[in-house]
Amino acid sequence: MNVFEFRQNLVNEYAEFTRSFTRIKADDIRAFVDAEYASQKYWPEPLVQVNPNFQPGGTVESLCEAGQLSQACAQIFRFGKSAASAGHSLPLYKHQVEAISLASAGESYVLTTGTGSGKSLSYFIPIIDHCLKARQVDKTPRTRAIVVYPMNALANSQLEELKKFLGADPGTRPVTFGRFTGQESTEEREAMKANPPDILLTNFMMLELLLTRQNAIDQQVIANAKGLKFLVLDELHTYRGRQGADVALLVRRVREALADQLVCIGTSATMATDGTEVERNAKVAEVASRLFGTKIPATNIITETLKRTTPETETLETINSRLTAAIQEGVPQDLDFAAMAQHPVSIWVELTLGLTYESGKPRRAKPKTLALAAGLLAEASGLDKEQCSDYLQRFLLRAYSVADPSGKSLFAFKLHQFISGGGKVFATLEAPGQRAVTLDGQQFVSGDRSRNLYNVHFCRDCGQEYIPVWDQDAVEGRTFSVRSIEEREHEDDGVKAGYLMPDVSGVWDEANPENYPETWVEERADGEWRVKPPQKKYVPQAVKVRSDGVQTQEGGLSAWFIPGSFRFCLSCGVTHTSSGKDSLRLTSLSGEGRSSATTMLTLASLRYLYEQDHELSPEAKKVLGFSDNRQDAALQAGHFNDFLQVLLTRAALFSALEAAPQQTLSEKDIANSVFESLGFHRDDYAVRAEYMQQPDVKGNSRRQVQDAMRSILGYRAFYDLRRGWRFNNPNLEQLGLMQIQYQDIDDLAADEQEWSEAPQVLRAAKPAERAHVLRLLFGFMREGLCVASRYLDRTELDQLRTVSFANLCEPWGFTEDERPVPAKWFVTSRPKDDNNARIKRQKLEEYLVIGSSRSRLGKELKKGSTWGGGNAFYKEIKDATYGDVVSALLNAAESYGLVRKEETDFGLTGWQLNGSAMLWHVGNGSATSQAHENAFFRNLYRNIAKLLSEPAHRLFDFEAREHTAQVEQDDRMEREARFRFTDKDRDEWRDKHGHDLEWLPVLFCSPTMELGVDISSLNTVYMRNVPPTPANYAQRSGRAGRAGQPALVITYCASQSPHDQYYFRDPVRMVHGQVNAPTLDLANRELVQSHLQAIWLAETGKKLGNSIRDLLDMEKPQDLPLTTDLADELAKPSAQRKAHERGLAVLGMLKDELTPERAPWFTPTWPESVFQRAFKEFDSALNRWRDLYQATAQAIELNYKKENNPAASERERREAQQRHNEARKQRDLLLAGDSAFNSDFYTYRYLASQGFLPGYNFPRLPLMAYIPARRGNIGRESFLSRPRFLALSEFGPYSLIYHEGSQYRVTKALLTIGGQDQVADGAKLPTEVARLCPMCGYGHFRTQRDADRCVSCGASLDGAEEVKNLYRIENVSTKRAERITANEEERTRQGYEMQTTLQFAQADGKLQMVTSVVSDEQGPLLELQYGPTATIWRMNYGWKRRKDKKVLGFMINPVTGHWVGGENEAGDGEGEEAPPDKTPPQRIVPFVEDRRNILVVMPHHRLGVLEETTMTTLQYALKRGIEAVYQLEESELVAEPLPGRSNRQSILFFEAAEGGAGVLTRIATEPQALRTVAAEALSIMHFHKPVESTTWKKPELIQEQDEHGQALCEAGCYRCLLSYYNQPDHPLIDRQDKKAGGQLLDILCRLTESTSVRGSQGRAPEQHSAELERMSSSSLEKAWLAHVEEHGYLKPDRAQHTLTAAGVNADFFYDDYSLAVFIDGPHHDAESQKTKDAEANRKLEDLGFIVVRFPKETEAWPAIFAANADLFGAGQKN
Repeated sequence: MNVFEFRQNLVNEYAEFTRSFTRIKADDIRAFVDAEYASQKYWPEPLVQVNPNFQPGGTVESLCEAGQLSQACAQIFRFGKSAASAGHSLPLYKHQVEAISLASAGESYVLTTGTGSGKSLSYFIPIIDHCLKARQVDKTPRTRAIVVYPMNALANSQLEELKKFLGADPGTRPVTFGRFTGQESTEEREAMKANPPDILLTNFMMLELLLTRQNAIDQQVIANAKGLKFLVLDELHTYRGRQGADVALLVRRVREALADQLVCIGTSATMATDGTEVERNAKVAEVASRLFGTKIPATNIITETLKRTTPETETLETINSRLTAAIQEGVPQDLDFAAMAQHPVSIWVELTLGLTYESGKPRRAKPKTLALAAGLLAEASGLDKEQCSDYLQRFLLRAYSVADPSGKSLFAFKLHQFISGGGKVFATLEAPGQRAVTLDGQQFVSGDRSRNLYNVHFCRDCGQEYIPVWDQDAVEGRTFSVRSIEEREHEDDGVKAGYLMPDVSGVWDEANPENYPETWVEERADGEWRVKPPQKKYVPQAVKVRSDGVQTQEGGLSAWFIPGSFRFCLSCGVTHTSSGKDSLRLTSLSGEGRSSATTMLTLASLRYLYEQDHELSPEAKKVLGFSDNRQDAALQAGHFNDFLQVLLTRAALFSALEAAPQQTLSEKDIANSVFESLGFHRDDYAVRAEYMQQPDVKGNSRRQVQDAMRSILGYRAFYDLRRGWRFNNPNLEQLGLMQIQYQDIDDLAADEQEWSEAPQVLRAAKPAERAHVLRLLFGFMREGLCVASRYLDRTELDQLRTVSFANLCEPWGFTEDERPVPAKWFVTSRPKDDNNARIKRQKLEEYLVIGSSRSRLGKELKKGSTWGGGNAFYKEIKDATYGDVVSALLNAAESYGLVRKEETDFGLTGWQLNGSAMLWHVGNGSATSQAHENAFFRNLYRNIAKLLSEPAHRLFDFEAREHTAQVEQDDRMEREARFRFTDKDRDEWRDKHGHDLEWLPVLFCSPTMELGVDISSLNTVYMRNVPPTPANYAQRSGRAGRAGQPALVITYCASQSPHDQYYFRDPVRMVHGQVNAPTLDLANRELVQSHLQAIWLAETGKKLGNSIRDLLDMEKPQDLPLTTDLADELAKPSAQRKAHERGLAVLGMLKDELTPERAPWFTPTWPESVFQRAFKEFDSALNRWRDLYQATAQAIELNYKKENNPAASERERREAQQRHNEARKQRDLLLAGDSAFNSDFYTYRYLASQGFLPGYNFPRLPLMAYIPARRGNIGRESFLSRPRFLALSEFGPYSLIYHEGSQYRVTKALLTIGGQDQVADGAKLPTEVARLCPMCGYGHFRTQRDADRCVSCGASLDGAEEVKNLYRIENVSTKRAERITANEEERTRQGYEMQTTLQFAQADGKLQMVTSVVSDEQGPLLELQYGPTATIWRMNYGWKRRKDKKVLGFMINPVTGHWVGGENEAGDGEGEEAPPDKTPPQRIVPFVEDRRNILVVMPHHRLGVLEETTMTTLQYALKRGIEAVYQLEESELVAEPLPGRSNRQSILFFEAAEGGAGVLTRIATEPQALRTVAAEALSIMHFHKPVESTTWKKPELIQEQDEHGQALCEAGCYRCLLSYYNQPDHPLIDRQDKKAGGQLLDILCRLTESTSVRGSQGRAPEQHSAELERMSSSSLEKAWLAHVEEHGYLKPDRAQHTLTAAGVNADFFYDDYSLAVFIDGPHHDAESQKTKDAEANRKLEDLGFIVVRFPKETEAWPAIFAANADLFGAGQKN
């Protein structure tokens, strides 16, 4: 495949597509945008990455001969073995040989090398060798090695790899292996129990279950592994955060249970940090040692050794003279591998694009853009750059196709293409030609803060520019400030949303009622027309504004302010109805969003691969897409499928028209012609399967289904004629590919007899003019669906829906939410009493299309140009006479059978166009209006129509599916097989299911597919966003080109994501970025506790049932207690004792982690208390299930009563029955669990989700959303889980959840049941209250609720904000809303106001919080409060747009849990979902709570009170700095101001990811962590790094500049601190902090040289030191304190502490160790005193205290500190 041509093709398509929507009327903006696009700013040159080669290290055979491996290995590891040939010995790389020799010597190691470097063989060879040798000594079958993979897919591909060497027949294998991942059948597991494999392949979840679950198979598999020799962790770098910490503890449990003397092996992608190779290896060794719990020396970190393919003797200098001639001779076509390797350009490519040298060692070169590489080649050869670029592309493709004898290409390479969304145009409020225009989002013009930059949007029809603004009263008077188009309601009352339309040339005339939409005006009694009173508030207002948005009287820009939504265009008059988003009515720069861009690029890729590529094998023609959010993956798959279906239907119609006689079709032909164009008439099972639910039906049944399909296609053809319904997908008529003609219209127009009685204007008109007017009228009727056709008949459509559900597949048939729209009636005036209740109830719009004199039609008929320009009588068409003109037209048309009339229920005559009189004809290819001119779509329809006419087309195969953790495992496995589509997959599927496997060319994944699914033939990977880290990017891009073929990796960067834009500016940082070693937090209390509880559960020896119901006594539904048998088994003291012993052994391996700094909660007695409470914790972990079960049981009962209540109406009973069925399905889900892993309610997975057992990557205590099944057996009912903090908004009231092609709306909360009969008890939900400190935002709830002063900062709580009605939401239920369509660009997110508060953990009456002060030489800067496992409450205060800000929360029905009041309290929330009882609604504030490690950052009081802008900018600067340094994505780290946005005193940081990545712990505990964060923040904020050996200083800061020598941005932009998510804070972000004189920059510069000093529990260090100093009573004690400070030992908590029980006063005391320190002055030398001291020591030690005494001789102190380093810390070596 020519990957360069492929890339160019995609970029061209994207450029045409993204520009196809936006019409820009203003010359200055249009010229600027055209120039920016022409510069290829949004699709820069791709990066070229040439894969290097590894240094060979001999063969397996040579190692056997040297005695390193047993002889049998030489036979096993051979390539090309067959019945006729012994093959040849497996060649090894140098790093593999190093790894084999370490493992053979029994040493642990970590191998960190790039993809394709044979990492797995480096451990399989020594393991197999060990097994062969061990079997000779001891024949007993047992498991000697366990290999743990992070994903099943990896284990599956390794299984196939082992079969290649050890044989496919298990009976003849010299070394046995088996997979135990949960995918195996019972027979396979039984076989493994009886015949233990030497090597066990598994994943960490399964290994956890093997250790914990006590069924016979698990127990035996673990028993078989006693004395284990090897433990391998594959893909080590993926073990970050909670998952990594869990795996680290799991490894320690494996070592405790199976063998302590293990050889631990880790493999990983190249992990790198800054520094030398030795420093990098030391860092990897440290992480690996923490993961394995055993010391791995830095010398045992093996890195890749690269080698040259071209001759070593040649360099860039030696070939320089030969380059020019070589290029001029052209690309050699006939050289073999060896000759090609010596070609001068090969040498140049390898040394420029493949390798670079670091300290004499070859390293991978940074990828370069094609343009840069061509420039370098031009420089070296002296030839033209264009010529070099062309030559280089052709040379690389040729070099790829030249291979050595083993089939390896000379150069394998990838192209990395980053594409950015166009985003928005930004302009100042100045006259066209004078205004500043830019595409880079920021607040001001660089260097001039009086010129604000505003978002500019354009009318989709005419391109007039509109600027969304807030209209507010500010200091200088009325001011228009920047608004994002999505924001509609401001947090402050009195601030109104609206638009400014610059109008220098007087486009809009407010006085002319003709200019307003028809529905806005009414006729007064005196015949004058005026704007109706309700519309007056939306009338545009004339204003003059300055460039800073302030209204002015003289000067300034003349503009119109339009209050509220965008309702009609002042320039072209296009009108919008009330509903619909402004962001769809107006377009920004690129009319598409992320979803359309992704669909388009994916479709363009597939089309190129199918239509233009002739080299790839069929199964390689596919695209793997990645998204970081599973909901986005669901949205994207739905978007792609909908877009494609609309495309196919329209292209089929166009194809049918082109093939029809005279290229014309009538109503009777249309449906069948489209049916046949799609090929649906072909007798082919695969084609029928595309649209029929039962493709094998025959005879009349088949004909009936096909007729239904035809009718639906007929309906869709008519429906697609309606006006402007798809914003980003114009129809055939708009594009001029099709036009509708009318039979006999010219004869009618020329029939003078018909017009003899008509009004003067028609009598005087020429026939051609009458025909034109008739076409206008018919077009208006047709676009309003006023057509008499059987395809639009109300009754037929109802029947068709029923047939469709039963027989047709989506999306061809009707979906259950699709309400087909029947024909309407055209009338010329509104019903007289259109306000009466009956008419309102019937909804006028559903039945009538009103074409009055003020409508679009009326305005056209009143124009002279409509009548040819020479008919003076057009002026007689007034409001009074207009109806007569239209009636005359309709009456004449009726006599020719073109229209029909009928009296409507509204007292008016209604008209419909006769469908049979319409003729569908091929258009002339010119758009109906300038607004619809879209060359991209016109060509697309033509191309697809051409493809459809070829019988072998694969268009029906173009389908996308999502592959995420919320998809059932069976479906995931099926999709993987359909996507891989290898011969093996197809054969297995056919054997199992009896029919062929369907091919799936597009898969949109969350990171589930990142690792290991080995799709050898894939060469196109698409990323919907920039991945969080270079490690993720390497994994995702590594899916493509695995077989060595050239590959294309496309990454789409959203314009408003700073993360995406950061890497778009410098993609090398992502493609060649450093893979950071994972951060782990092993001192997390919940983490350690869950593993100890797992040990306890295993020690009980009790096998738990698969479903929770097996554990409970279901005969007692009131409280559902544990069954008596189970309770007796679990409460055994022997299990508790044995678990305690084993737990201590595991904790012993954690002693370096559980230090007082990292784990202040850990005490010597803590483990025992965990085991004592284990049984109780186990029981209470089941409460969530009990609540859910009781809630569904209550719903069943409530609805059953209603269903059988004779007093209820038919509708109420029907709805109750529906809800009854849904509740039963929910209950069935709860009772299931047999499908092991898949069910969230499988016992062990459920216990993990509740935090009782280790959770790994499952969220702990997630919120669950019930998803009902779809009609027509599509999908199954299920519960989706999301981490709590995310779910509070993602599953909030009325929010939308995207899943398997549909949107589901959250309609109710599944309530926990309190009283027995809530209805009788005057149902009220039990709520809580929290009081928030007005100074620091600390939350006082439950035990602290009644405090007088703030527990955290000591401030008075007199005026504290009280949040009442707090109710914890655990689970929600949804209702399917609609299919995901191609109009969805981004997920619809509801606008909630969230507030966070916190509470530090307490132990023994002490706050679990450590305070540190960050200072530099000049003094203190920040105070940090680090709270391990603090409680965080996240509260949903209600809609951001709610009317009364003081009223918090939402209304809920306290019995059924239905949300009441609708979105934004608009009152339309219930509809069909009205609750079955009439209990009054209750107001609640939903909240979730969780424990997290948190960091509160406060400016030190010595800095004074910081400006609001300084605090806000500091918040985002630190956040972006932390994200960049620790490679977190934007959503992983939350930063919020405390106590709130209106009062910013401090900044709260917490990690949103489960268990976190341990980043905050590092910042809190590493004294210099903030240095790198601050330096990274400054460079993100566009300041140049200082030169080597100098430091950041505010006066010396140098700003980055653009090509015009201007600063990149003034206050903030989307490339530094602005983001889509922090829009409300944009006005407060100022990277130069001008208001405070740059104080922020001073703080950040000083932080780059700062150090943090830790205090002890709950006190600042200086306060702590001062207290100790003050309390010390002697000079000797003060000297001892000074010694502690100076040497960095742990400081005591108190001085002069009385220990009452022993009657002794300790000089110093350490709380955590119960350590008493005595500084013995001279009088302690007396014998009598010595006796007293000895007695005191004995007493204290008996009471459990530790005693350390220091003599008066200070020179003896260092030895005492050293001897007690476990108590005082190691100190700092000075």
